[in-house]
Amino acid sequence: MINIFKLSKDSIMKKVENAGFPAYRGKQLIDWIYNKSVFDVESMTNLDKEFKEYLINNIKFVTLETLKIIEDDKSETIKFLLLLGDRNTIEMVIMRYKDKDSSKNRNTLCLSSQVGCKVKCPFCATGTDGLVRNLKAEEIVQQVTIANSFLKKYDTKINNVVFMGMGEPFFNKDEVLKAASLIKENYEISSRKITISTSGVIEGIKELADKELKYVLAVSLHAPTDRIRDFLVPINKKYPLNELIKACRYYQTKTKKRITFEYIMINGMNIWPDDARQLANLLKGIDCHINGIPVNSVSDSEFERPKKKDIYSFKKMCEKYGLSFSIREEKGTDIEGACGQLKNKERK
Repeated sequence: MINIFKLSKDSIMKKVENAGFPAYRGKQLIDWIYNKSVFDVESMTNLDKEFKEYLINNIKFVTLETLKIIEDDKSETIKFLLLLGDRNTIEMVIMRYKDKDSSKNRNTLCLSSQVGCKVKCPFCATGTDGLVRNLKAEEIVQQVTIANSFLKKYDTKINNVVFMGMGEPFFNKDEVLKAASLIKENYEISSRKITISTSGVIEGIKELADKELKYVLAVSLHAPTDRIRDFLVPINKKYPLNELIKACRYYQTKTKKRITFEYIMINGMNIWPDDARQLANLLKGIDCHINGIPVNSVSDSEFERPKKKDIYSFKKMCEKYGLSFSIREEKGTDIEGACGQLKNKERK
């Protein structure tokens, strides 16, 4: 049996026709899955008995089970704990950004690419148990369908995808790029609405550049010096800042695309005036935007969230040096929305 979520729409059509069914059956199947977000064969009411039997015997549909869903009071952040076929668990988060003009509404899915993570950034709950395994492309893609199925009650769908959930996407590069391609085609989400975030894996950044893939690149920077970044992002010892920034410049030369740098803001650690100056020097000449993220409080963490005045003071200092800087709109702090928090809580 083949998992349908590893197939493109064209591949689904060919498989159905090769099995001896008319082309319209493939179109009906695609409509149920990608337009109606229905993946129970018996609920696909316009399919005949023979085609349903073929699907049941030859096609594997969703292999992820939803264990738990938690929503904030405004239903703007919805967090899912998902069970994989091997009994491991992952998380994904829907973030709904509502606008007075409904055409500008955004539904962003933060999805996972690994079970656990070997980067082990000390402020992140995901890496506490290290890496268990990579997700397959179809396990990544299924997260979008599960999200769309949930959003049907709001008569809306996912229109932005960010690989910022559990795991380092470029340590599962082949499956992540395969999943991104399937998401782009099957869910009709453009490349500029798909973001791949990395903690600084240079090979992945260069491959994105060389293949001229138009996805948005986000780099978890978090510090302007190797001394601090070695601690906050341990793979910095393998991919130091000078090499990472060189790769980012290479990416920009090849793609002409702006880069987003994620910057976790930690009280007393990386938001001093000298940090702003060093950050500006580090990124000089790169077309980029800094996404400032006040640190989430993780159980037993040594990291403190800065005071609001200190957060905005650092933003102003960065802007004074010519950097484009915004504070990420926070969602999910009241439901432990940060990566790995729900998984760890449920396990305990």
